[in-house]
Amino acid sequence: MKRETGQAGDAPVFTDGHNGKALVLNGDTWLDLGTTGIFRRSTPFSIGIWVSIPQALKEGVIFHKGQAERLYNFRGYHLYLKDDHLEINMAHTAPSNAITRMSKAPVPKDRWIQLTLTYDGSSRAAGLQLYMDGAPLPMETTMDQLTKDILFINGPQPGLQIGGWWRGLGFKNGKADDVLVYNRVLTPYEIKIIAGKAQWPDITAQSPDHISAAGLQALKDYYVAAVDPGVQKAQATLQQLRTTLADSTEQVPELMVMQEMPEPRKTHILLRGNYDALGEEVFPNTPEAILPFSNKLPKNRYGLAQWLTDKDNPLTARVVVNRIWQNFFGTGLVKTSGDFGNQGEMPSHPELLDWLAIHFRGSGWNIKQLNKMIVMSATYRQDSRASAAAREKDPENRLLSHGPAYRMTAEMIRDNALMASGLMNLQIGGKSVMPYQPEGLWEINNTTYTRDTGQAVYRRSLYVVIKRSVPNPTLATFDAGSRSYCVVKRQQTNTPLQALVTLNDPTFIEASRVLGEQITKAGNGSQGIIDAYRKLTGRTPDAAAVNLLMKLRDAEQAKFRQHPAKAKGWLHTGQYVADKKLDAALLAANAVVANTILNSDAALTKR
Repeated sequence: MKRETGQAGDAPVFTDGHNGKALVLNGDTWLDLGTTGIFRRSTPFSIGIWVSIPQALKEGVIFHKGQAERLYNFRGYHLYLKDDHLEINMAHTAPSNAITRMSKAPVPKDRWIQLTLTYDGSSRAAGLQLYMDGAPLPMETTMDQLTKDILFINGPQPGLQIGGWWRGLGFKNGKADDVLVYNRVLTPYEIKIIAGKAQWPDITAQSPDHISAAGLQALKDYYVAAVDPGVQKAQATLQQLRTTLADSTEQVPELMVMQEMPEPRKTHILLRGNYDALGEEVFPNTPEAILPFSNKLPKNRYGLAQWLTDKDNPLTARVVVNRIWQNFFGTGLVKTSGDFGNQGEMPSHPELLDWLAIHFRGSGWNIKQLNKMIVMSATYRQDSRASAAAREKDPENRLLSHGPAYRMTAEMIRDNALMASGLMNLQIGGKSVMPYQPEGLWEINNTTYTRDTGQAVYRRSLYVVIKRSVPNPTLATFDAGSRSYCVVKRQQTNTPLQALVTLNDPTFIEASRVLGEQITKAGNGSQGIIDAYRKLTGRTPDAAAVNLLMKLRDAEQAKFRQHPAKAKGWLHTGQYVADKKLDAALLAANAVVANTILNSDAALTKR
């Protein structure tokens, strides 16, 4: 057997042990068996090993086929010592898409034991077994839902490694010997043989008439498992079908969801916040001051959802309608939208809050209907201009004396530019997209950002990929959340970086070029500018604004005719190709006009 160490440091050493020379591991290095032990979840196999576990060792890997343990969510399989018990695991992504079983009894220490792992290719916990000294170990199954393959998709597959792994605890000062790898499930009698508890001559040395029933069964089991041509053919067909199933599910998109544990984990108060200082055990419940938790409801997330939407719960509907009101008016009827308790403010219009909550609950929690009702109300449709007296008396418009006025959110600003220009992709649903972004940002995490092309670039900002460690720079500059934590209300800032985004981001330059093309095709008059202004702001510009924009166009057009290279960015940023028959200088000038409107207060502020 070839012996390789997996990491710089002292290599494993051989010493007199179980069977002549045993391998002693130091925990930082491991025995790499090359391509041995590479199995799919559809492939039956067995692995046997003799080990001596030191008394002082509480946790560490005995063998595994994987890479960097937690770095890849334990993809592969392993035999692991944890709190003096043995864990066997086979995973696509642990802990959910995996099989995990724990031995019920502690493992013996400071003596040689023989361990054999068998797997039948079924992707079920019942097919993953562990034997000690030839006898099956009583096991407890903690996870049983392996649905995808255990191999890595790209690159060379790591093989079986003994005694350690990268970025994990190794089999420190443990001893290992006689590693056996089979591409089938060993029979119980074979497992006893490699554990030294039986041998074939115990059966074969007897005459056929004197072989015991147990001996005949052992011979039959071996013949069926390793020799019978019909069984071998059937097993090969079954394995191929299981492999096809595994391949067919590999490309199925997944969405992370929460799942209840079969046995709820015990939860304790942490004394002074220390994770290792457990105090009183606590159990799921809700504040009785709001609504007592019914004994008919299960103490899980499903029960909590029923409690939250109970007709007698006074809080949920009020919190929701307050948040939606905040979306439209900038401030909720309860200003402290994240705190309805004693530390929060009283509602400015308590009867209105109550009526909206009751109506919302009675509509079947219909958010679309609630949004429609608010925007069609006389309160929302008021003029947002306020008198000096009103601003002095009610600077936050808590009395609702005029319509709301606030800067649009990051997503609204980007989507407004796409919609006004006609570039918006209105497809609903589907995977996230990667729009324009400066090069090199993701390299900080040793990953590569591959920008989408075609219509995917123009999807709504709802679908933009959010990477918490490297947020999308366009949206983040306009105060979009990084999703590292939940926020009830976004902060609003006004910085020079925001103007740099709308003046330089490819999305806004491209949208400006499309609008500039539309202005150009409308002719040299003012109508094209008026149309672009209405698309971006929702209202018609006055004569002074139109004249100012026309002067800007004339000045920019003269500049671009004199210096054609200055128009390059306006004409070629982004993937949209404008009509080549149009005057390039005029098109670029009209793009500048459209971008100027886009950067104005009228386009960025909701009034």
